[in-house]
Amino acid sequence: MKTKAVFMLLALLVVFISGCMEKKEEIIIDEPGNISTYEFEVFLNEWDNEVPANTTTYYILGDKTEVQVVHIVINSSKIEIFPTETLGGNSEKKPIESFVPLVEPANETEASPETLMELSNRTEVSDINYSLIQEVRRGIKVINLEFEEPVTGFIAYTLEVPGTQNFLVMKPDSEFIRVVLPEGYSTGNRVFGIPRPSPSDISFDEQGRQTLMWISSEMGEREETIQVKYYPETAPIYFFSAIIALLSGSVLVLVHYSRNKRELEQVREVFELEKQYTEKGKKKRK
Repeated sequence: MKTKAVFMLLALLVVFISGCMEKKEEIIIDEPGNISTYEFEVFLNEWDNEVPANTTTYYILGDKTEVQVVHIVINSSKIEIFPTETLGGNSEKKPIESFVPLVEPANETEASPETLMELSNRTEVSDINYSLIQEVRRGIKVINLEFEEPVTGFIAYTLEVPGTQNFLVMKPDSEFIRVVLPEGYSTGNRVFGIPRPSPSDISFDEQGRQTLMWISSEMGEREETIQVKYYPETAPIYFFSAIIALLSGSVLVLVHYSRNKRELEQVREVFELEKQYTEKGKKKRK
């Protein structure tokens, strides 16, 4: 009877876990996001004659509580979006915000810099059918964005993230992955934080923001996540200045201690000489 009960319990557990993993939920976007809040940069693949490629760019905002994600999609019908729970945030009600599609059917659009430039200058979102389905896959929440047909253009949305200086993201299905740090922040110092894995390229944009880029095909299969620890650009300067000040203070204390020690030794020597002289005088009087 005990063995049968154990098997029944295990069977129920398997059914429960399977049900949770297969649970799907549709996400409804009531209103499109504001196009003007996003940066639609026409990023080109310089390694392939400047031909646009599937690219995902993460713009970490200055308050460090939100990240704007902008995809360049080339002849794609599906995008995987990892919601805030996956990134370390906590927003069950609004896993994705300010959704903006600027795309055209791929069979009617040439994937060129001119096309992307034209789309980036639009003031209204594209009128195209899509679906957003959230599901749990191998214990990880993911939102599947699907279009009725392959499209080319920009997809933008905003995710809530923890207000820390440690950005973590699951590797998206894009050839190029870019992370743009807030203005005035940097990464790469082993004391304060470095990106993992090491990016393929580090540059600065026109606003002076540090931009990190990874090439998906060059990353190993085990590198499923990208982590960027960043800090204020002035942090190393202040830190090492504090270290120098502390060392200087320590040196001054040691010098002062050594000087006082020598003075005390001199005083003791004088006292010993006076003591010896006094004792000799007493012996003579006897």
